[in-house]
Amino acid sequence: MSRRRRFLGNWHNLLALLIIGGFLCVAWLAPWLAPQEDPADPTAMRTLPGYRPTALRAPRPPSAEAPLGTAPGGWDVYYGLVWGAWPTLRFGLLTTVLTAGFGISVGALSGYAGGLVSRVLMRVTDAFLTFPAIAGIFLFRTILPEAVETPHNFGQAVLHFLRVDPVMLALIAFSWMPYARLIHANMLTLKQTDYAMAAKTTGASSLRIIFRHLLPNAIAPAIVLAARDVGGMVILEAAFTFIGIGAGLPWGLLLVVGRNWIIGPGGNPFLFWWVFVPATLALILFSLGWNLFGDGLNAVWNPHSIKRGQRI
Repeated sequence: MSRRRRFLGNWHNLLALLIIGGFLCVAWLAPWLAPQEDPADPTAMRTLPGYRPTALRAPRPPSAEAPLGTAPGGWDVYYGLVWGAWPTLRFGLLTTVLTAGFGISVGALSGYAGGLVSRVLMRVTDAFLTFPAIAGIFLFRTILPEAVETPHNFGQAVLHFLRVDPVMLALIAFSWMPYARLIHANMLTLKQTDYAMAAKTTGASSLRIIFRHLLPNAIAPAIVLAARDVGGMVILEAAFTFIGIGAGLPWGLLLVVGRNWIIGPGGNPFLFWWVFVPATLALILFSLGWNLFGDGLNAVWNPHSIKRGQRI
């Protein structure tokens, strides 16, 4: 049975594709689902048209104008959820791709080179594992905003083009280590195989051996890890936003502006449910979809899972 058929034969994987596809559709159809007031100047958050703030700036319940109600200050929850899908996807995918790419490169180099190079790179990897990501966020928040907003060199221009914010850069800088460790271990084993030794004997360059013969056979676990990390990166960003140090993706911002109304008068958490339930469910579903997708890839690529499935 082919890997594609095994993947599509599991309903968990179909559910993962349905959830991820749903978010992609929402991101693509956002201009029709929640039309912008000014298409030339799009924004992911908006105040409900005609909103007049009260003294308490209390959230308003769902209505015809705001299907999911408003957060404190008149923020349209439905609009924020719809237009927040694309920034969330972009953040999760871009952060994960850059993180995985850097970690895989370090792991491949250290695993193939061995010796002093391997020891140095792995000690650097261990050093980064001991450094808390939250401290990195404060560091990059101090040095990055001015460089991104007013680029003065090529590196800063690249960051500005990619819209890399302090949280994204900190997550990339302090999340690549598992990929490096994973690829490093696989490369140590694979470089001793017959086909790798044969390629080296025929005079193939190190880069060709790594990228043509070794990395394609070592990268599958890293792809599985990356699929799971897409949702995890978004959850971390939302958590950092909630405590006041995040970049401010729309879904996280909705939770921030409504956090004082999560518990209503009398301790009732459902009195103003719309200020936190829609955004929370969106984050949970987003993370669930990518985790299920990663589990499905693991079941397909993991030889132990394949053999177990065949016995069953």
